[in-house]
Amino acid sequence: MKAIKKILGLVLFGGVVYAVSKLVQRDEVEEKLFALFGEDLYLDILDKLRLVGDLLMWPVDFVRALLP
Repeated sequence: MKAIKKILGLVLFGGVVYAVSKLVQRDEVEEKLFALFGEDLYLDILDKLRLVGDLLMWPVDFVRALLP
């Protein structure tokens, strides 16, 4: 039961990270964050956010690939 709760928590966290990354991709938000952080730090944060989202969502993507 603990394992199921951990997996569910990771999937939920991955979904939240994915939603935040999609929100960051909006033009207005992207421009404000770019001006606030600067180019290098903004792109570094964005890359890490995408990596975390991909790592946490791989089980969901794997199951989707198996479905017809």
